[in-house]
Amino acid sequence: MLQMLYHRLQLCYNAQHTDFFNTLGLRDRRGSGVLSLRRPYRTIQTAKTVKTRGDRKIMRKTVFLLLFAVLIIVTGCTPRESQEATSQNTLQETNQTEQAATEAPAAGTAESSGNDTTGAHQGSVSIGITQIVEHPSLDAIREGVLAALAEAGYVPGKTLAVDYENAQGDRTVATDIAHKFAGKPLDLVIAITTPSAQAVQEAIQDKPIVFAAVSDPLAAGLVEDLNRPGGHITGSSDQTPLDQEIALILKFLPQAQTIGIIYNSGEANAEAQLKQAEQAATAQGIKVIARGISQANEIPLAVDALGSQVDAFLTLNDNLVVSAIDNYLDRANILKKPVFASDPESVDKGAVATYGIDQYKLGVRTGELAVRVLKGEDPGTIPVLIVQDTFLKVNEAAIKGLGLKLSDDLEKEIAAAQANER
Repeated sequence: MLQMLYHRLQLCYNAQHTDFFNTLGLRDRRGSGVLSLRRPYRTIQTAKTVKTRGDRKIMRKTVFLLLFAVLIIVTGCTPRESQEATSQNTLQETNQTEQAATEAPAAGTAESSGNDTTGAHQGSVSIGITQIVEHPSLDAIREGVLAALAEAGYVPGKTLAVDYENAQGDRTVATDIAHKFAGKPLDLVIAITTPSAQAVQEAIQDKPIVFAAVSDPLAAGLVEDLNRPGGHITGSSDQTPLDQEIALILKFLPQAQTIGIIYNSGEANAEAQLKQAEQAATAQGIKVIARGISQANEIPLAVDALGSQVDAFLTLNDNLVVSAIDNYLDRANILKKPVFASDPESVDKGAVATYGIDQYKLGVRTGELAVRVLKGEDPGTIPVLIVQDTFLKVNEAAIKGLGLKLSDDLEKEIAAAQANER
């Protein structure tokens, strides 16, 4: 029996287990290929010859080694081909598992990459929207744009992915946003306000651009011609009818002689509007005193500086000024000076009145331009949309708080406007 076990061990030894059996105390005598136990296990003794405690220990160790050798024979002497096949199968399964683990996170990353405020399914259209500052008028434009896109089948979260970024009034941030959009696979970029539009036009050369809330696209250098913009850009212009705004001030204050305008001296849009306001005021016998600012926190001081020189204030569609309209109104109310606005949202906040443009509708019409571009039209051949449709909006609390007396004709006009609004 022992001879058979040794013979079997010899086969395993010759195949692949030389080192292992050496560690067990089995060795090849002088390379003969025959395994034998290392000393002191020179012989396997029978029960009759076991007479000392040391011999018993040797016997127990010998039996243990033989049993262990049997286990090795059963489990270790597998044909080499079978072991290699098993190893290959294990490696293949491991590779498949690692590949699946790698692909799963990648899929999740693709679905949620970027700063999309509204994600969409694979194969959808992706757009970027950049806005210079948070303000109800500008927010209404953005909402109108998205509504028009949804009406055309570009539904946010389903067939439309939207990356919306706001510069919070900082031109440097607006430039950073533009460069970010330049590096993303967007189908269209929508820029709300003049500074945002100028930033994306400079940074982006290979994507169509649609702008909104740009009072003078020509003065801003965005287009070559209003009827044929050229390049890869088009959009809408909310050209506030400043002659009507001056006339409205005179309806409320027939004796007014001077109005004050605080404007952003670093924005082309604001400077262009200021010139238009000065021309309209001169034509109606009114003097304009203007004061330029570069930061919103300068507005209270500017109001104080002009307060003693003017009969009323007029705010333009100036992004910097309207973003701080609350501070503007607070200071003007302390001085008991009425503020007239160029946008309806500022009237909601406390300005007396405006012949304003519906910013939401402006956004809808801008969104319709965006749909045309997404469907393949060349933006450079789409005329700039000039929106001048206005409506009268008043703040009755502001009128009462300032103690303004209204003519019968003005009261009738206000009543008619409120009826239409309902």
